[in-house]
Amino acid sequence: MKFSSFFYIGCFVVLASQSLQAQDLAPTDVPQAISSSFSTKYPDATEVKWKKNKSGKYEADFRQNGKKAEAKFMADGTWDSADKRIDAKDLPEQASAYLKKNYASHKIDQIEWKEDKDASKNVYEVKLKKDKSETELVFTADGKFLKKKEKQ
Repeated sequence: MKFSSFFYIGCFVVLASQSLQAQDLAPTDVPQAISSSFSTKYPDATEVKWKKNKSGKYEADFRQNGKKAEAKFMADGTWDSADKRIDAKDLPEQASAYLKKNYASHKIDQIEWKEDKDASKNVYEVKLKKDKSETELVFTADGKFLKKKEKQ
């Protein structure tokens, strides 16, 4: 195979992989129904960046109260889901008590509130670190422990 064949194959692979990733959008490229829905739901959002993911949902990455957040909307403007970082003080008491009792020696690395249009799927994800290990705990919206994931 000649150099030019490798070049064209390489270009194809790069272009194909880029098409599978989310596409960045200018604010003017976001449909009005989505922009309006976003502004209504997140009136205090700052540093908003838009993209369209491969599933066709529009995704806004932004800051809310100084914390990173992300919201997804359907093409018709319907809110789908959101993730936002929160402080430990904002966890439900039951989740805080569980952490104190079972993970007192771990450091909280990050906490996210994951909200879904189906409220039964709303959860808190708490990422903990100790030495070189990482543990992720998932709690229900009212603070009940659901599951644990270990990472080495």
